[in-house]
Amino acid sequence: MNRSSSNRHGNAVRSAGAHKARGFTLLEVMLAFALLAFAMGLLLGMLADGLHQVSRAESATEATLYAQSLLDPLGTLEPITPGERMGYFQGNRYRWHLQIAPAPDPAPRAAVLTAPSPEILTPPVLYRIALDVSWADGKPGQTLHFATLRARVPPTGAAP
Repeated sequence: MNRSSSNRHGNAVRSAGAHKARGFTLLEVMLAFALLAFAMGLLLGMLADGLHQVSRAESATEATLYAQSLLDPLGTLEPITPGERMGYFQGNRYRWHLQIAPAPDPAPRAAVLTAPSPEILTPPVLYRIALDVSWADGKPGQTLHFATLRARVPPTGAAP
């Protein structure tokens, strides 16, 4: 038995019971768009956070390179003199503050005095070098602190 019949133009017409709706309802389409918009919002937020982290990492890397350029010549190309210095890199983008002070020798004094050769009897002078490099507002995430010890032979005529 054929469920379809022909109309006067010869086109097949289905009976009402045999017709089944295909496709999505308006509610389903709107829900899909809402989920897509929510997912895109999350994705854009993650991308913005990633770009911000890359920017912070770039600034910290530049600050580290500037700090290295300040610390490397100390004691080799420049004499180590106790005191404080301040300055700027790259215009006023990076600020630095350098402190140099004598540091106590951690070696036991008796071990130095019982050394077999006279060259070793004069202990080196230790200097603590602290360098702070900051950028932008200088908030905790925008400041790097570097500290090191440098040993140098005491100047001639200096008391141990």
